[in-house]
Amino acid sequence: MNPTRRELLNIALPAIAGFFSAGDPAGARTAAREAAQASVLIAIALSAAGLFTGESLLRWMGLSPASLEAGWTYFRILLIHLPVLHLILLGNQIFNANSDTKTMVVIMGVALTLNACLDPILMFGWWGFPALGIRGAAYATIAGWLLGLSLRILFLQRRGYIPPLKEFLAPSADFLNRILCVGAPTAASHLIWTSVFPLLTTIITPFGMAPLAGMTIGHRFESLAYFTCIGFSIATAAVVGRRVGAGDFEGAKHAAYESRRLVSYFLVPTSILFVAAPEFLISLVSVDPAVIASGASYLCWVGLLEIFLGWEMVFEGGFSGLGNTRPYMAVSIPLTLGRYPAAWLLVRVAGFGVESVYACIAVSTLLKGVTMAWMFRRSSAHHLTVASSGGAVIVTCLFLRTLTGF
Repeated sequence: MNPTRRELLNIALPAIAGFFSAGDPAGARTAAREAAQASVLIAIALSAAGLFTGESLLRWMGLSPASLEAGWTYFRILLIHLPVLHLILLGNQIFNANSDTKTMVVIMGVALTLNACLDPILMFGWWGFPALGIRGAAYATIAGWLLGLSLRILFLQRRGYIPPLKEFLAPSADFLNRILCVGAPTAASHLIWTSVFPLLTTIITPFGMAPLAGMTIGHRFESLAYFTCIGFSIATAAVVGRRVGAGDFEGAKHAAYESRRLVSYFLVPTSILFVAAPEFLISLVSVDPAVIASGASYLCWVGLLEIFLGWEMVFEGGFSGLGNTRPYMAVSIPLTLGRYPAAWLLVRVAGFGVESVYACIAVSTLLKGVTMAWMFRRSSAHHLTVASSGGAVIVTCLFLRTLTGF
């Protein structure tokens, strides 16, 4: 997967949806403003931490010298602009909370088009531009980010979803406690989730760079399913947040179950494709037989249990919409962290191959999906937190997720 583009910030979505459902657009705008302030502050702190430790982390992952140099060159430029990315993702959630997904998709399309057009120009020096190589790719990404953020601000203000920009400079903390209560579990879960990838990399790289390249390519194909699941998760959080804001708890739960059913319909054929034709998919990107074999093995393992990725992410959105994110944290953190010791024991102690790492990823996905579904079913109205009275601002952060590549 490539979750950096994930999404992954569930910033303010259930809160703003809940406020609008409760007939309080002013509260929604205040939540958006405070979420933006918190996002910028957290992004600055994470950017500084990443610049200080990022190169060491990449080296610790066991990358080859060439990969390390290219990765750190690209990563460092993006880290400097991390606040821009956080605001972009926040803007996406505000559009989603207002059920205005079409505008968001158009803006994303325009920004990605600019990125794609600038990539070869800046990387290879077309039309008289200097050939910047990997730095050019990073600058093209930043240009797309800046255009996307500008367009988001323009349309969010025109439609009254956010207050005037000058109000964003006025600090306030009306919802700070709610941010911490609801946002901290989700943030912790995502940070743990992203930190496990470099941990697993230290187990994979002793087998050579081919298995790491194969799994990375497999991630790219899996991202097709992953980002679809993200869409269902975001939609679930918005709908559940609106229904909770309107006092319809049973309707909120029903919406999450309906989302699970729909995402399952999509993931079944995806799983069949991953299991039936993994070599063909990987060969579309690489001609190296070792890379193809490793990537195909990864796709086979995750394909067997891919449907439970959808379950996990749908119910993550469901718990976010309820404003009760602690059950999600209680499931996600131990099972995600468990991937590393399980893989270490299978590889370093039992002597199994790199495929056992892929198996640990797949089995943990199964366990998370099933357990999340069971815990969501057990939730009741008295489990709701402050989100039921207007929502809470969910602030989650990226940082280590960027180690898998923007």
